[in-house]
Amino acid sequence: MKNKVCCWILIGVGVFVLLLFLATGVFFAAALRSGHGDPAVRPHTYLMLETSGLLAEYRTVPLPVALSSRQSTLSEILRALERAADDPRIAGVVLRPLNVAGFAEIRELRQALQNFKRSKKPVFAYLDIATDRDYYLASMADSVFMSPACSGGLVMAGLSVSSTYLARTFEKLGLKFHVLHAGRYKGAYENLGRDRMSEELRENLQSLLDDLYDTYTRESAESRPAISQAALDDELQHGTHLFITGPEAVKKKLADAALDWGDVRERLKGSDDEFRTVTPARYLRAAARPSAGTKEIAVVFAQGEISFRHDGGLLDLSEGIYSDAMVKLLRSLREDDRVAAVVLRVNSPGGSALASEIITQEVRRLKSKKPVVVSMGNVAASGGYYISCLADRIVAQPNTITGSIGVVGVFPTAQVLFEKIGARVETVEKGKWAEFFRFDRDLGAEQEAVVLDLMNGVYDEFTGRVAEGRRLSVDDVKAVGEGRIWTGSQALERKLVDELGGLDVAVERAKELARIPPAQAVRIRNYPREEDLVNYVLRRLQSLAVEWRDAMFTPEQRQISRALAYLNRFVDRRDFVQMILPVDVPGCPPGFARGAEVRP
Repeated sequence: MKNKVCCWILIGVGVFVLLLFLATGVFFAAALRSGHGDPAVRPHTYLMLETSGLLAEYRTVPLPVALSSRQSTLSEILRALERAADDPRIAGVVLRPLNVAGFAEIRELRQALQNFKRSKKPVFAYLDIATDRDYYLASMADSVFMSPACSGGLVMAGLSVSSTYLARTFEKLGLKFHVLHAGRYKGAYENLGRDRMSEELRENLQSLLDDLYDTYTRESAESRPAISQAALDDELQHGTHLFITGPEAVKKKLADAALDWGDVRERLKGSDDEFRTVTPARYLRAAARPSAGTKEIAVVFAQGEISFRHDGGLLDLSEGIYSDAMVKLLRSLREDDRVAAVVLRVNSPGGSALASEIITQEVRRLKSKKPVVVSMGNVAASGGYYISCLADRIVAQPNTITGSIGVVGVFPTAQVLFEKIGARVETVEKGKWAEFFRFDRDLGAEQEAVVLDLMNGVYDEFTGRVAEGRRLSVDDVKAVGEGRIWTGSQALERKLVDELGGLDVAVERAKELARIPPAQAVRIRNYPREEDLVNYVLRRLQSLAVEWRDAMFTPEQRQISRALAYLNRFVDRRDFVQMILPVDVPGCPPGFARGAEVRP
């Protein structure tokens, strides 16, 4: 029997090593292909921006893997547009958005395209089937082309926020979620403990949507003079068709021509023998690099939910902001004399209160030695705002979602379920708090008072940090706090951010604070650095194993597995006090049932 077990172990190890070598060989081959025979960018080449879905801001995968990806990152696109403006080989830009997500990131692209257009080079957009967000980006183009097919067109749906409230569903199962908030407007996870949206959350979300909608319609109209904001608003509010075809869009002046993509290619090709395009990633590899100075501006990408300690090991596939890893990175930048300033790019809905405080304290130490500027992406709210508030300067887009200064705690109990199935928990305990929280008992008044006391202390600490960083009184912070969510424009009016703009503005402010002359070249370096190829291959193999395991489950089993993992998250008493945004935002990793979801 022992021999059989050993044999199977050896076979498993052998298969794993073989797969590792095969995968490594594939990636090295990709590296050789991407590095060998890459033609130089020829004259009259268009920079092709094909964006779809969630646009990654930055990735740490090895270069061969990055080059094999069809979609470039936001960081790559922004750098490519900056360099292409002065490159005589680049004839213009072609946009082909498809269900792109994230209003703030789209606005950052719009600003970069506006800067590119100062070179007098054209920007063209082609839409096969597009959403409001796609049109928000495409409206920056000099010419907008749309498919003439009846099956293609523009979906002008407007904006909405929706959420599924599950309290009655859990009640039928014998489960109950006790959701406690510090902050009247802090609506995170209320859909687990209520059967309908609270008036406070509804009021806050309506204000948020109104401002996002105004920015979308106003800026779309400003970049496309053929249609006014009033006309665009009328189409969205009173349009007779949800789906606007290409020819109809031309009549409404939303587009310039309804043409097949092949016809557009021929038009842009002109007298050349072929239509030449290059992706931002490949263009950056082929383009001459600008001279870099001796001073470095470090750009740290903090993306995803904030968690306390990353203890999963090498093959842990979870993503997000982990306090130990982020502290280690910020400490290394603080101690690196080559780094003149740090830009913290935050794209996070928050998460663990403790982890947020740990990271904030490291930001304080970093700030004591060199300037720290925060650049907010699609969302930097709750814990995401917490880790931002002590920066020397905060830059956000008008449609960034931020604020949400409040605290939430969630406790699931199953007293009714235990009674239904006849289960009984017997314990032997010593100590007042040993069995203070029980899964088989509802949360009583005493337990609730203890938790609220803790949460109110965390909320006071949160508002105190904001008051310190923003140079406001605690009363002023609490007046704009209470869990309220703000757009970047609204946050600017309330002194929660310093100015509106993108990552480029934040970098310029970092240079100024570091007293680097505007004309002096600096090295812009992104962090975390690229993952090495071997680690990446190991992680991908682990990911494939998980995918194969999930493929063996039925859809119902996968949903149950996901729900149990989510429930276990709240059963963990180590870190039950959270600073989290109550809405899932496109462009930010979603929660299972955090609350409402913003949709176009």
